[in-house]
Amino acid sequence: MKVLVLGAGKIGYGIAKEMSLNGHDVVVVDHDQLVLDKVAEKLDVKPVFGHASDIGVLKESGLEETDILISVTPFDEVNITACQIADVMSGTELKIARIDKRSYFDSSIFVNSNKFPIDFTVSPYIENLHLIRRSVSISSALDVISCVDGKLKVIGVTCKKGSALANVPLKYISSIDEQSKIAILYIRKKNEIHGILPGKRHIIEPDDTIYFVCSENDTKYAMNLFGYEADETNSVVIVGGGSICEEISNLIVSLDVDVKIIEENFNVAEVLAEKFEAINIVHGNPLDSDVLRTANISETGIVISMTEDDKTNILACLLAKKLGAKRCAAVLNNISYCDLLYTLGINAILDSRSAIISKILHHIRKGGTEDVLNLEGDEIEIIVIEALNNSYIIGTFAKKLLSKNEVLIAAIVRNNEISMLPKKKLINAGDRILLAIRKNATNKVLNLFQAKPKYLA
Repeated sequence: MKVLVLGAGKIGYGIAKEMSLNGHDVVVVDHDQLVLDKVAEKLDVKPVFGHASDIGVLKESGLEETDILISVTPFDEVNITACQIADVMSGTELKIARIDKRSYFDSSIFVNSNKFPIDFTVSPYIENLHLIRRSVSISSALDVISCVDGKLKVIGVTCKKGSALANVPLKYISSIDEQSKIAILYIRKKNEIHGILPGKRHIIEPDDTIYFVCSENDTKYAMNLFGYEADETNSVVIVGGGSICEEISNLIVSLDVDVKIIEENFNVAEVLAEKFEAINIVHGNPLDSDVLRTANISETGIVISMTEDDKTNILACLLAKKLGAKRCAAVLNNISYCDLLYTLGINAILDSRSAIISKILHHIRKGGTEDVLNLEGDEIEIIVIEALNNSYIIGTFAKKLLSKNEVLIAAIVRNNEISMLPKKKLINAGDRILLAIRKNATNKVLNLFQAKPKYLA
């Protein structure tokens, strides 16, 4: 399959990398030669220099033979125009565009109209809303993602000292979690940059970052195993009252969460105060300790710093942690800071671009897969795959999917029955299987779920 990626930024690079690794013929277009050179050096792709909406450049890129066009430049109008040109010039089967401006989504004319030849849109603005909603939906959780029609939740936490699972080897976890209500998917040790797919020999220690899966009904039980009580304070301090703040504030208030906003610009703070009677607006510099104390930062469940300046977001989170904030999350534009931040104690990095990469790949894959979480720095992804009637995997034991350090089978959902760590369970048609996979093994696993040729079916 021929894939044309317009824009070689983080999103474009991530898409090009995944598609080229999957054996597709990938062309990448960008108007920055240095960026293109780096992409060509690292990936097996064809680089083309030029503007993404230039007809000559698109022809040179092989648009007329392209199966999938993915336009993810930072410019909405360029992405829209590229999709329109592709619709006129070629028989491109799938056209995907990144759209940033809120006004396009506020207008039903654009979103719902068939006049725009765009098959699928992605938006950093919308993904940021989703990421922040996940961050605050369960008190004390670092991250919360619902999957399998809400039957399962994948939750990120920091293990507390003295909790039931602290200092427990995973091979003994069943003695504590007697009914096998949770499965551990991922562990990142305190002050370490990269995490691991867990095995029986690994030990959960205080301050480790853990991702686990449990049923919707077992959320409180699971959180308690890591030392979190159901009645812990559910409050949020947002640093920065920018353009997305209004939507986020409405979203958080609807979740019955106490919200404060710290805004340095007096005029913006005044507008926010008029709009949100239920929210305490604190005017001041977020890097001033007194301002953070005024926001009662030491009693806050989570601090989300989302100014337009990465350094401010980083420093605000570090200062908030020093003053006693329980959890801190930073919205970043330059994702190269990520490795450093985890070692400094910032709990979560909110990066809409990784979410967009995952969303685009899921849309392209289709075929019964559900992308749940992309732990990009560790090259690990958590996905749900449905076992289709005529796939190779039907009738085999779940343990066939196991591969040391590559694949972890976490749960099987069969109708309304949930089985955790189901190694000895036979896979039936219609089963939905939640897996943690190293990305180099994704194709191998997906191949097992492919439909058999008709002569073998």
